[in-house]
Amino acid sequence: MFLIYLTEILNMKEIKSIKVNYKLLIFSLFFTFSLLADGDSVLLNIYTAPILVILILLSFYQIIINREGITKKTLIIPVFKTVKTWREIKYYVTVKEFNKDHYARYNSSGGSISFFLESSFLKSIQNQQKIKNSLGQIVGISNCLWFIDQENKVCLRLDMDNYSNSDEILKSIQVNEKSYGDEFEVNQPSFPFVGYKKFNELYFPRNPEELALLENKLTEPEKIKLNNLRKRKEKGDKVYLISRDLNLNMFFDKTD
Repeated sequence: MFLIYLTEILNMKEIKSIKVNYKLLIFSLFFTFSLLADGDSVLLNIYTAPILVILILLSFYQIIINREGITKKTLIIPVFKTVKTWREIKYYVTVKEFNKDHYARYNSSGGSISFFLESSFLKSIQNQQKIKNSLGQIVGISNCLWFIDQENKVCLRLDMDNYSNSDEILKSIQVNEKSYGDEFEVNQPSFPFVGYKKFNELYFPRNPEELALLENKLTEPEKIKLNNLRKRKEKGDKVYLISRDLNLNMFFDKTD
């Protein structure tokens, strides 16, 4: 078995895929065009113009997967990159992220024409599923992979949506890394701009002992919400979707 695994790694071909950060790109373009349309030469000057150009260039990036590891870099300015070897990665977690659609909230409150055009154009080219959660909010769903390093930190995040060869990418990762477990659903995850996000294994418990430890760490308001959900479950109510929107879904099955 080990020889088969070793052969797969040695014969592994390099996989490349290009992705566009549409939100950053469209924001940069629309901001530039709005300044030009308004004839505001004061803001669009020698200082702001280079920043806008850099933001546009940073919108295009590439991931490269080979037998050494994973590289994520900007396509036009390759100096901005993240390189992680397979040895640095402990495992990966399949995560379905639920994030608020801020464009929908802005449009419903009567935003400007430029933001309306920006959001409309983004929706037309971005392949993202959107639903209304139990709290009545419009949320977008992102299918991601979180890579956890030896220090239990999220050292790399890949949004697998819109990759034309996402199946090939996932297969290559599965050959080299073990999975943390089943797919998890996370409501509004946050990542720092600089540095790593601490990955608390108790946030995704895999056994009753870890679940009990996690419950002890909850705040009093969270414990009250959890107990209320359990009472509703005992009455026969479906509570999983509500628990997910409250970041308490680790205490329930998806069938609850």
